[in-house]
Amino acid sequence: MVVANRDTAVDKISPDQTTQIFLKHVQSWPDGKAIYPVDIEEGSPLRTEFYSKITGRSPAQLRAYWARQAFTGMGFPPRQVASAEEVSKIVQNTAGAIGYVGRNERDGTAKIVLDPGK
Repeated sequence: MVVANRDTAVDKISPDQTTQIFLKHVQSWPDGKAIYPVDIEEGSPLRTEFYSKITGRSPAQLRAYWARQAFTGMGFPPRQVASAEEVSKIVQNTAGAIGYVGRNERDGTAKIVLDPGK
């Protein structure tokens, strides 16, 4: 599930919008506030599932994308943390933050903006 800080100006986003956010093609919410995507570190099954389902990209494709972005000076990947629990804490405490957690890892402190299971 994709979760955002409770004060974020949107209630729902599409998988395409989520892809644009996590690939940093879109960097601000509709109200103009900055978006802060929070990623789980590489190797996590949740990360692999998220990128596969939402963006259609494999871990290797994602690495190649960010390598090109960094090499050309176009950008760097979102902040990475070790667990969905850390994602929840950051999203809860950071205005404009967005991240993803497993269905059973949601703690109710952030709003669900995309549930790919529905």
